[in-house]
Amino acid sequence: MIEATRALLAEGGLGSVTVAAVARRAGTSNGSLYHRFGDRQGLLLAVQDSLLTALENEAVAVMDEAAPLEPRPAAEHAVAGALRLFASYRPVLRAFFVEGQSADAFARRNARCLHLLASHAEQLLVDRVGLTPTRAAAVYRVLFSVGAAQSLFTEEHMRGEPVARDELAAVLIRLVLP
Repeated sequence: MIEATRALLAEGGLGSVTVAAVARRAGTSNGSLYHRFGDRQGLLLAVQDSLLTALENEAVAVMDEAAPLEPRPAAEHAVAGALRLFASYRPVLRAFFVEGQSADAFARRNARCLHLLASHAEQLLVDRVGLTPTRAAAVYRVLFSVGAAQSLFTEEHMRGEPVARDELAAVLIRLVLP
């Protein structure tokens, strides 16, 4: 049921996730979904937690891999990893951070995720790249804004011609390095 919900989210966002659609995709009954998760929101909260935990783990791993590197390679690794994660988690971010933001239960879990990512990223920027905490917070917000825009809009929405991920990364790295 979790995997069926993930697939439906990727295909059509929160609106595509109905009890009937999940049960049909999972090859089970509506009753078993209600028995296991209580209701649609219970299922969505379980999926949100699962997906955001995976995102958090991958993001922390990227930052941990960057931590022992020299400043430039650390920044390059962290920026490239962040751009990759924003792209691969686009449906999740769109569903829960945009469509689901008005639901308090989704918003609380979103905030926990954002705070965790910010604290790890900012600490990496301070420890490895040598930024002040204030500059690290500002740089993180710019990096997050770029990633959030990529989650909300396709390249076709933003501009007729796409900007290659490596070109975007090069510009962001110039921002990161003092």
